Amino acid sequence: MDNYQYQNVRAHDFSTTDESYLVTLVEEIKAETQLVSTDFLSNNNISASAHANNAAELLKNLQYNIMQTSPPSSDIAQIYDQGEKNSTTLALVVANIVDDILRKYGSAFAVGYDMTNMSNMMNMDMMMTMMTNNATNGSGNALSRDSNISMNTENNLALVNINDYETAKVLSSNIKDQFINQLRPRSLVNETTNLDKLENSLGKLEQAVNTKALPEAMMDLVHIQIHPMLQRVYDLELRQNVGTTTSD
Repeated sequence: MDNYQYQNVRAHDFSTTDESYLVTLVEEIKAETQLVSTDFLSNNNISASAHANNAAELLKNLQYNIMQTSPPSSDIAQIYDQGEKNSTTLALVVANIVDDILRKYGSAFAVGYDMTNMSNMMNMDMMMTMMTNNATNGSGNALSRDSNISMNTENNLALVNINDYETAKVLSSNIKDQFINQLRPRSLVNETTNLDKLENSLGKLEQAVNTKALPEAMMDLVHIQIHPMLQRVYDLELRQNVGTTTSD
């Protein structure tokens, strides 16, 4: 299936499959319905309604893409069950979900650029280098990129979409649990060190979302730590047409 709806091609975009994309949609629907229940029980009917609408849109997307599979399938439960047993499919789902976390986080705080696009992080690295050079020349105290991206600037980040932030929080928790409970047990034993690093990075991503970390810190975790480690451990293939974008 090459014409998925709402799908953007970016650097570090992996060559996906029908199965992994459909399982990703199911996980996104599960997160939104989880929030419907949470917000409803908290008497937050406005947010509950918003998440219900998100779930409905994702369900439409799921139904459309199920019909595009070859051959078309109506048994999403079977597709999901098969995907949950395949380590490559699950690794692609993790990659997809962490990208979705970046999108939701960017929308929640009106970041103003595509956090899933690595070139934006490269541009920020160039800006940080310039700032470091200026600081060094001016006072002799160079700024560290690592120290800056780890700073929590909650007071400077304007939360403009609480619903997307809630989704990012739930997705970051769910995908960490799915890695621990579903993907890691199906991984090669001799990859223990890399799996420890991957689990640690997913935990850091969840913490970064919960503490409203800088967007640069989020991108660093995904593009420099999580995606490369997924590629290395599970032999994920990158798309050949990296850098192009499909229309939403």
